[in-house]
Amino acid sequence: MRTLFLMPDTWDLALDTSGNIATATDVYQQAQDIASAGRTFVGDLYYDMTAGIPYFQSILGTKGFPLALYKMYIEEAAKSVPGVVTAQAELGLNAQRQATGYISFTNEQDQQGQIQL
Repeated sequence: MRTLFLMPDTWDLALDTSGNIATATDVYQQAQDIASAGRTFVGDLYYDMTAGIPYFQSILGTKGFPLALYKMYIEEAAKSVPGVVTAQAELGLNAQRQATGYISFTNEQDQQGQIQL
């Protein structure tokens, strides 16, 4: 499946050298798909209402931020991306209580990638 290339800073579409909408490839495509999977709330996908992370049900609004639970959900979301075989999240909370960190992954071709939260 092809993934539209999104600009890293703005998360907006980009054009290729021919003026067509650009597509992402290889490890960058998987990293972008992992980022998208991590931003998907349960019920967001009209074609699969069970897919996504249960942010409202288990993460947001709970007393204290369940960092270990969030780490598990993020890693599961990363491994749901086609071709990704391993995923390891390194997470923390900053002074503003925002989740920070990155997800490292390995694909079926033994290529490694990393995406910031």
